[in-house]
Amino acid sequence: MTAREFNQSVARAQRVADGQPVMITRRGEPAYVLLSIGDYERLRPAALTEDTRSFLDVVRPLPEGADPDDVFGQIMDEIAADRSRDFGREIDL
Repeated sequence: MTAREFNQSVARAQRVADGQPVMITRRGEPAYVLLSIGDYERLRPAALTEDTRSFLDVVRPLPEGADPDDVFGQIMDEIAADRSRDFGREIDL
């Protein structure tokens, strides 16, 4: 599914991800995979099941001394930049 299709129908992507991983592409290249929590838990290494790490630690380790709030701000800036180039979908009137 393309990133645009995903943005237009998140609920559909969630329904499909209940049964299988959903690959989301950006400009024709694989960019993300949406998994059910069950699939995610099966893929996650056992060492990460301890309640000692944050989600950001699991997804992308923070550089030494980095502030998690700054990382969140950077992620939000990336999302805003992507959305600024998305002019929505075409509709037939």
